[in-house]
Amino acid sequence: MSKPATMAEGRPTLLRNISWLGFASALVKPIWFVFITAACMRLLGVGEFGVMSAALSLGMIATATIDLGMIQYITREVARKPSHASRFFTNFLSLRFGNAVVAWISALVAALLLGYDKGGLAAVAFATIYTLALSITNFCRAVYHAFEDLRQEAIMLVVEKVLVIGMGFAVLYWTRAASWTLSGMATGMTVAMIANIWWIHRRYAPLEPRLLSSSFLRRSVRIMIPFGLAGLFTVMYYRVDLVMLEALIGEVPAGQYGAAYRILEALQLLPAIVALAAAYPRMAWLYHEGYLARFHKLLRMSAVGLFGAGALISGTIALLANELITLLAPDPSYGPAAGALRIVVWSFPFLCANFALYSALISMDQQRFAAVVLGLAVLVNVAFNWMLIPRLGINGAAFATIIPEVLLTGAYVARYLYARKN
Repeated sequence: MSKPATMAEGRPTLLRNISWLGFASALVKPIWFVFITAACMRLLGVGEFGVMSAALSLGMIATATIDLGMIQYITREVARKPSHASRFFTNFLSLRFGNAVVAWISALVAALLLGYDKGGLAAVAFATIYTLALSITNFCRAVYHAFEDLRQEAIMLVVEKVLVIGMGFAVLYWTRAASWTLSGMATGMTVAMIANIWWIHRRYAPLEPRLLSSSFLRRSVRIMIPFGLAGLFTVMYYRVDLVMLEALIGEVPAGQYGAAYRILEALQLLPAIVALAAAYPRMAWLYHEGYLARFHKLLRMSAVGLFGAGALISGTIALLANELITLLAPDPSYGPAAGALRIVVWSFPFLCANFALYSALISMDQQRFAAVVLGLAVLVNVAFNWMLIPRLGINGAAFATIIPEVLLTGAYVARYLYARKN
């Protein structure tokens, strides 16, 4: 039986939290988008931009192996029991740094096996440092989410983007090389990571070596395995197409598809703020405390609202695809990206709904199901990429993104309805 729909005093409203992070994102994300797309596309050229896109994708896949589900797990557990924040933060941060070394080496080994030249290897090395620092920063954001302090996350987001864009653009303009541009981004991201760790240590979860516990980590890792697999499969699902494009048909098509995909990636800001940053910690708390009516209402509002907004945005972008790509880079070699964008953007409404549904499922302790379904989605995505890229080029990769996204939505909805009844 559901408890009365009342909330603990002192919790900020969802609207207030969304407003803080939304304002900061509106301030810096457009500048980030211009840098990572228009500036890099124009100054690097389609070939170097392809190297950069593939290196970042490979780095993100390798980096996904270090998370082990910590981000979702610490958000849920600290939201439920804030007094345990220092134990989680101290143990998990030490584990992440140890895993980061393994992930960096793994990325380089994968690049060697894929036949990358010296420039490509350097790009992967710097890209992976950037993605590792970003991953640890995202781990810090999980603490902000658990305490529902998106105001502080908003401030740190502005600091992060100023550092990454400033250092990245300076090196980009000076060298016009993918590897060196990534080195500037990696430096800025590392400084931002250190700033976030320092602030959380000072304000929310002091790092205390006495709390380090191998038994705590072993027990936590066992619980987190489904979270970790789900996170790894999610990154592979969204990044494997660029790696496969570069491997199957070359860096120029990878650069063209990367131009289209960057637009889709920028759109993910909307569900990330609404579903993951604001709604997820609240859903985790509501479900744990037994406020089921409020939990189900919040999910419905999030999923339906995000799907509707996503459909409207997708239709607009599909109509303006040519103009958007031309605006980002007048170079005719990027022309095919418009066709791919018209296709791949229709995965966005389903992606929006899936963010909300995934957040609800893991709030309901359904992370094992999420991991299995995401693993199957990766296999479907790889299979369709393998079949369609040689035949349809970058448009094949776009179709291969839509199909599993739709299947994910169906699977999530079915599982949610089943879990609700039981």
